[in-house]
Amino acid sequence: MFTGGILGIGSIYDLITMPSQVREANIRQAIIDESARRSFDSKSWRNIDDGRMHIINDKESVEHAILKLAKANKGILTASELALSAHISIDDAKKDLDAMVSKGFAELRVRQSGSLVYTIPDLMDNDEPLVN
Repeated sequence: MFTGGILGIGSIYDLITMPSQVREANIRQAIIDESARRSFDSKSWRNIDDGRMHIINDKESVEHAILKLAKANKGILTASELALSAHISIDDAKKDLDAMVSKGFAELRVRQSGSLVYTIPDLMDNDEPLVN
């Protein structure tokens, strides 16, 4: 401050390069902000059953949401019910339910009305509303 930035040379240099310094600082901050946003988005907030917000960020937690919903529905659920309850897309809900079927923990069945439902046999009371 007392010398004027090396006899004013520093001040002149800053005056000339200030736009590029600001641009670089903005780019750095944008990268940091985008990284933080992606980190937050990878942990999807979902409202499950109890009215409280939860973070579901891995397959195990989605399976937990499926089992919780199935238990509440006596072992029977649809992709649209899961999508609505877990705040995920119907396609994602269907993929997650199909994964449960492929693992052998769930079955794809038909209601008497003809609609497709997923069942968790361990959580079912009986097979009444389903066709064998």
